[in-house]
Amino acid sequence: MTRCDLVVALGQDTLNDLLRSSASRPGVRDTLLNGTLQVPSGDRSIPLDWALGEPPVLSLHEPTDDEWRAAIGPRGVPPARVPGAFTVLLPRLTVSGPGVKRATRRVKLLCTLAARSGTLDFTPLGAELDLRHVPDPSDRAVYRHIVVPRALRAALVLLGRTALPRIDVAGLSFGDFALTAGAGMVVGAANTADRPPAPAPDPATLFPRAPAFEVLLSRAALERAARAAVAGLAGRSDSARGSSSFGIGRAQYEGRVQVNAATARVAGDPLELDVDISLSVHAEAGIDLFRDIGEALNHAAEGIGRALASY
Repeated sequence: MTRCDLVVALGQDTLNDLLRSSASRPGVRDTLLNGTLQVPSGDRSIPLDWALGEPPVLSLHEPTDDEWRAAIGPRGVPPARVPGAFTVLLPRLTVSGPGVKRATRRVKLLCTLAARSGTLDFTPLGAELDLRHVPDPSDRAVYRHIVVPRALRAALVLLGRTALPRIDVAGLSFGDFALTAGAGMVVGAANTADRPPAPAPDPATLFPRAPAFEVLLSRAALERAARAAVAGLAGRSDSARGSSSFGIGRAQYEGRVQVNAATARVAGDPLELDVDISLSVHAEAGIDLFRDIGEALNHAAEGIGRALASY
């Protein structure tokens, strides 16, 4: 599959569905689709209120040449082109604040996504802003050289770093994830904690097309998980005993089974496991005749003996 032990992929359609679903919840909508940025301005900061009329739309593909040229970076000029970038469309972004007239614009952000030392870094590189309906050249200049660059710098501080959880499953503990966006998906790769960190995955070489959601586990990791699952069987035992009447007597039984060892390995098909289990089995059974039947047989034997003796 890959040099990595674990690969998780999410397609952009799945992520956009999740964003739309989250935005439809009143509590989440109020929290995630509205806010205030403290935009640095000289030796002070000014509040920049923002609101999203619609949820963001991700396009997890390399931005086009036109998108790179049209973007405004943190310094008021187009950002430097970097690999692994993608776009986030904000269909209706409303911004207002001191010196900024309240207006709703269509904004496209150029971003990168990375994971470092167990944290998620979301970095806005630039913004493509539709200013065709801003007739005043001074207002356009304010957006291009002041509002957008400062908002991008403030967004870097606002987004900060988000801690990524460690994954422990099926007896395996995985280390930090490496993330890459591209080819219409986000792909994360990780190795088990006892191995070096996984390299950044290349989505295009792992998947012929973007999956909705897919998890891949290496053969070595799968075998380790299988061995961990059956290891707990060794030494376990169970027993049963009892009795049952059957008319002229009673049967008594006792049985015990113990697992001596258990091993597992992946067969030719990664979805098939070969499991070998060594067992110790002990069983005993006996039959007791009922007392009255035993006495009757004794009397019959005595009678036969007396009859034979009279000849």
